[in-house]
Amino acid sequence: MKYKSEKDMYPDVCKWLENFLKDRFKKAHIEVYELSQKSISRFLSTYNKGNFPSEWVTWNIKVDVVGFVHHPNEPTDLVFVECKNTKLTLAHLSQLLGYSRIAQPFYSFLISPEGFSLTLVSLLQKYQRRDVLEYYWEAGKLPRQVVVAQWDMATANLNRHTMIGGTGI
Repeated sequence: MKYKSEKDMYPDVCKWLENFLKDRFKKAHIEVYELSQKSISRFLSTYNKGNFPSEWVTWNIKVDVVGFVHHPNEPTDLVFVECKNTKLTLAHLSQLLGYSRIAQPFYSFLISPEGFSLTLVSLLQKYQRRDVLEYYWEAGKLPRQVVVAQWDMATANLNRHTMIGGTGI
């Protein structure tokens, strides 16, 4: 059964992301929100939680699902999930890369139950251009990369066999 719209994916994706983050950050407080209709800067202006860099006021970007990882006595990490209900394209990747370069989330996911377009899979697999997934470089660490994956509606989870990118996930 196919999702009727992208919006229909959000509840399943929110549940998955919350479980994913709680599993990885056991000592952190996790919150997940569907923000497809509200910019992150607008949301944060009333959120009153977390420790964010001062430039958050410029984050006039709308990401479908955003996770907040509140670490004790540390800055809050963001996690982005951009959902599509069509085959993932280079344009979709470019959109999320831009958002990720701006806000530097800890993880950034681009997902669709429909899989990848031929040009996207060709670029990433045939031509091995994984460098185009990178959005944040920190000295002495592997670069952060967008994770591109097919969403499995039956399990409400990422299809791990289709995942590309995301070093360390």
